[in-house]
Amino acid sequence: MLFPSNDPESHSEFNGNTERKVLEIFCSEYFLMNSDSTTLFVSTYFSVRLMLGIIALVFPVLLLAGGYLTEGQVLPSISDYYFSSMRDFVVGALVAIGIFLIAYRDNSSSDDRRGESGLGIMAGCAAIGLALFPNKPHAMGIETFFHAVMDDRISVVLHFLSSFVFLTALTVFCLVKFSKDAPARQRLIYFCCGWSIISAGVVATFASFVRAFDWFQAQAFVEDWNLIFWLEALGIWAFCVAWLVKGHSERQSVSPANSRPVSGAFSSLLEPSH
Repeated sequence: MLFPSNDPESHSEFNGNTERKVLEIFCSEYFLMNSDSTTLFVSTYFSVRLMLGIIALVFPVLLLAGGYLTEGQVLPSISDYYFSSMRDFVVGALVAIGIFLIAYRDNSSSDDRRGESGLGIMAGCAAIGLALFPNKPHAMGIETFFHAVMDDRISVVLHFLSSFVFLTALTVFCLVKFSKDAPARQRLIYFCCGWSIISAGVVATFASFVRAFDWFQAQAFVEDWNLIFWLEALGIWAFCVAWLVKGHSERQSVSPANSRPVSGAFSSLLEPSH
């Protein structure tokens, strides 16, 4: 029968079925488009996250190569490149890393996400502080904005404070945030990366004092072997490994294979109530 009879109940049943079919088609099309948009946003998020890992990975290598090309040597520390022709790369990379960390969010619960957001903001601001506050006075002939507006000693203190906060935040990311609810093998990776950051930071700090005050008459040894540079690079690379592993794990958790089908997700909403 092509058309319903004149029975009011038949009209009501026909209209109800038609409305439900229209609603089902609309919802399927809407959520399919929404799913495509979500996939695009997710892909963009993980691409941006991957870029942060790549920047951290190549940053020390870029300074190493650029230092050889422009200075003919490896400078004693990453911060020393601020006063070289590689200054633009130092500032650009650290500011980019800082912005990524400030904007970082993960797929954890709301309470954990708030804590991780605060940690990311702290780490990001510290990275930007490392880039903007010089670790030396401007007697070298390089005048920056913060050299001009504040005492050199304040700038140096803010630089080393930023360094401490940055390394501490990266360590907490590895040992606390990333390792929470992670599989055993990933927890081992985060554990090794976190303690590598701690070890590199402590030894690099001690080496900085040796270099500054010539403790044990070992200043030349620290500078000749570029100990501070390699220790700083080790800390950056350790966090880079943890960051990339965590990103891969998060991407696996939101892959299409783990996604609930559109029809299944909304079928209960479309079922008539009894």
